[in-house]
Amino acid sequence: MRHRRAGALDPLLPRHRPLPAPAPGDIPLRVPGAEGLLRRHRPAPESFDASWHAAEQYQLHACPDPRLPEPARTAALGALLAAWHHALPPLGHDSEAVFTWPSRDAALTPLLLAHGMVPKRIAAVRPARRPLPAPRTGPRTLIRPFDPAWAAEAAALWLDGMRWDAQFGSCVIRPSTAAHIRLRLARSLVWVAERQRRVVGLLAAEDPRGARAGRTGYISSLLVAAPHRGDGIGSALVRTAHAALDEAGCSVTLLHYAALSPVSGPFWHRHGYRPLWTTWVRRGPLGPATPGSSAPASAPPAPPTPPAARPA
Repeated sequence: MRHRRAGALDPLLPRHRPLPAPAPGDIPLRVPGAEGLLRRHRPAPESFDASWHAAEQYQLHACPDPRLPEPARTAALGALLAAWHHALPPLGHDSEAVFTWPSRDAALTPLLLAHGMVPKRIAAVRPARRPLPAPRTGPRTLIRPFDPAWAAEAAALWLDGMRWDAQFGSCVIRPSTAAHIRLRLARSLVWVAERQRRVVGLLAAEDPRGARAGRTGYISSLLVAAPHRGDGIGSALVRTAHAALDEAGCSVTLLHYAALSPVSGPFWHRHGYRPLWTTWVRRGPLGPATPGSSAPASAPPAPPTPPAARPA
């Protein structure tokens, strides 16, 4: 089905966005002018995916009739949202209703807010070779490829960054999170910022080597230690990563950031990124976190200092 509205809103959105193939347990939803399905998703508890989602998700996949003009299209999506919410079971403290939709479709925002939804994560995009802020790092900072000798420092910095983002509800610290971070460090393309023989920043990206022209790059993490933020370290790491992604033939680069973070959005927008998809959620009531983890809607016991994604 041609998604004309999405293509008109943003040329980087896919031209076709049909509903996913039905899976066991899906609940089909139909209203005049739109169809969708409610899908229950439970990330494997020990997977890294579980660190980015509630233990139980109730996803809405929506497809409005592309022939509908406005405001009938938005009204149809509003009716579909109401049907989805009516079909939802009671949400627990580690569960959420999830809907991902084009960020520029502002007409739907009032309806999402009226249904108690809040933005959780932004998928942002940057076309290749867009200009970046001028370098500002001092001579004491070196940007180097990751060395396994720095694994402990780098993993601790990454985990601290996730603790910061957890207070905005974009991730969850699970018992398995630290182990998955160490695995990602070993498997990703990583650069570190070194100052006085200490790791003060890192950037991890999906390895673009061997990618065909037109492939999409992905930055999975950017972190700068709190005492060193504002020194241009984040920008220097981003500049290094983009040079590698551009050279590998990636026509665009994607990343995710916490929608409610006061620092992530401004930083990434200065570096050529803009919102593409917004993930909206409605969560259950707050409850006690399981040992070693944080409930998605609750903050860590003591808010950590933001380590990354700020003007740098």
